[in-house]
Amino acid sequence: MQEDIKKGALYLLAASFLFSSMQATSKALYYISSFERTFYFSSVAAILFFFVCRYRKEPLMGKRPDLLFMRALFGFVSTIFVFLSSTRDFPIANVSLLSSTSTIFALLAACLWLKEKITRGQLVALALAFIGVIAILQPSPTGIELPAVYGLLGGMLAGMAYTVVRRLKDDASPYSMTFFFMAFSALASLPIVMVQGFTVLHAKEIGLLIFMGICMSLGQLLLSYAYQYAPSTKISVYLYSQNLFAFLIGITVFHELPDVISILGGIILITAGVLNFYEVRKEAKYERKDEERISEL
Repeated sequence: MQEDIKKGALYLLAASFLFSSMQATSKALYYISSFERTFYFSSVAAILFFFVCRYRKEPLMGKRPDLLFMRALFGFVSTIFVFLSSTRDFPIANVSLLSSTSTIFALLAACLWLKEKITRGQLVALALAFIGVIAILQPSPTGIELPAVYGLLGGMLAGMAYTVVRRLKDDASPYSMTFFFMAFSALASLPIVMVQGFTVLHAKEIGLLIFMGICMSLGQLLLSYAYQYAPSTKISVYLYSQNLFAFLIGITVFHELPDVISILGGIILITAGVLNFYEVRKEAKYERKDEERISEL
C-alpha cells in the first residue's frame, strides 16, 4: 500500500475521537461496575472482531499464545482501572491524560524488558512526564484522589501491554490481537460479574454498552488502517488528539472543566509525549541511514 501520511493521520484522528467517545460513555455509566461494563463492551467487540478475522481470513490466535495472553491480561487490568477512574466527579479530561501516560510507561518497559537504549531527549521527556503527572495527581497531606491513582495505574498497564504488542508484531495481526484481547476481557470479567450480580439494564444502558463496543471496534480498525498508510514514527503523535477530544466532551457533555494546575500538568504531559515521539522518529532515521551505509558496502 502506498504511503499516505494525510490519510493515516485522518484515520488516527477518527480513532482518537472514537476512543474518547468510549471513555465518555463509560463515565455516563459510572453506576455500573467496571467489570460489568468491561464484560458487555468486550463481548460486543469480540463478536465484531470474530467476523472481521473470518472475513480477512486471519487466525484467531497468533504464533505466540503466551505473549497474546500477557497482552490481553495487561490490557484487561488496564481497562478495569481506567473504568474505575471514570467516576461521576472525576473529570474525563484527567482520565484521558492519565491514560495517555501509557507511552511513557511503554518507554520504561522497553528499556527494562527489551533492553532498548534511552536517549537524552527521552530522559527529558520522562522528567517532564513525571512533573505533569504530579500536577494532575495533586498530592496533598490527606492523600491522592483514588480515581487519579486508578487512571495512572491504567496508563502504566496499558504501556506494558503496548510493549508486548511490539514483541508480537511479527507473530499476530492487529485483528487477531484485538479479538484475543476482547474475548479474554469478556471471559475474565464474567465470573466476577456473576459473583457481584448483574445490573438490571434498560434500553438506554444496553444501547450505550453496545455503542462502547462499536467505538472500541471501529477505533481499533481505524488504528490498524492508519498504520497501513504510514509508519507510527510519522503519525502516532496524532493520538494525543484524544486528550483534546476528551477535554471538549467534558465541557460540552458533562459541564466540567479541570482546574488550572491539572490543565498545566496535561500540557506538560502531552509535551513529554510529543518529545518522546520526535526522539523515536530521529532514532529511526539514524537506523535507516546506518542500514543504507551497510548495504552500500
